[in-house]
Amino acid sequence: MEIRQLEALNAVVVSGSVTAAGRQLGRSQPVVSRQISDLEGELGFVLFERTRPTITLTESGAEFYREVRGILADLQQLEARVLGMRSGQVRPLRILATSDLARGLLPDALARIDRFNAVFGGNLVVEEAVHEVTAQEILDGRSDFALINLPIDTEGLRVHWCGQAPCLLAMPVGHVLASQEAVRLDDIRNTDVITLLSRYRMRYHLTNSLVQATAGDQRRHIEVGSQQTALAMVRAGLGVGLMDPFSAQGGSLDGVVVRPVLSDVHYRIGVVSPLTHDLPEGAQRLIRGLHSHVLKVVPQFVETDPNGLPHATPALAETLHMA
Repeated sequence: MEIRQLEALNAVVVSGSVTAAGRQLGRSQPVVSRQISDLEGELGFVLFERTRPTITLTESGAEFYREVRGILADLQQLEARVLGMRSGQVRPLRILATSDLARGLLPDALARIDRFNAVFGGNLVVEEAVHEVTAQEILDGRSDFALINLPIDTEGLRVHWCGQAPCLLAMPVGHVLASQEAVRLDDIRNTDVITLLSRYRMRYHLTNSLVQATAGDQRRHIEVGSQQTALAMVRAGLGVGLMDPFSAQGGSLDGVVVRPVLSDVHYRIGVVSPLTHDLPEGAQRLIRGLHSHVLKVVPQFVETDPNGLPHATPALAETLHMA
């Protein structure tokens, strides 16, 4: 399998015909046809349904093409970086972040940090992970560091900082619970509840705690894919929403109030990087700035060790020693 074959596949899909793909690539139509045919021979299945005047991907072809797009994007990125290295450009600063943190916490943190001291020169790349980030993805070294939900296997990783905060309950302004400084899961019995899809470990634990605390009550449960959707549904009066306290920082709270939830399940985040990689100064300053921002804006944030145990304050350490 050759890169030129994959380029031919991409060009045919984008342009809609072999002839147009040839013009796009600067190759003749017979050359592009042969590259596609050779690729199909190596794969062992047909990529296109040939129906004039255009050709369309088969089901197997579409599945294969989804994989190819990522490979070609990586190659284009590599080519751009090589050109940058030749011209002496500063290497881009790369961050891997789960989607909710990338859209919620990160933008305001970056803006605040950058006002005081620019943390990157020519290029900042933020890669969003729509799934739960694994340790291997971080160890692969595609990013300088990762801003992620915890827990995670920390073998081979440097944990720069981590901590937890109570989850939040979002409710419409004027809701009966809005007058309370904090709410218990018991308080929302028989109340329609909106939560994020429990694909991630922390979301699962939170939803499971809700189910256990309100077992047997009469309510409806709506699961959504993003904080923004959850807030919009709360605003529309469809129920109250259990929210991640970190990602909620970037959402619009117009018409909504939030209160901490008294629960044994807290939401945990942290910043980690591979032990084998030396971090550039900009990355180090950004990590410190993110930490400072979280301490400033996230209510009841508590620093912990990687296992989720709170760091002992001097007073707490003295109490433990006396005990």
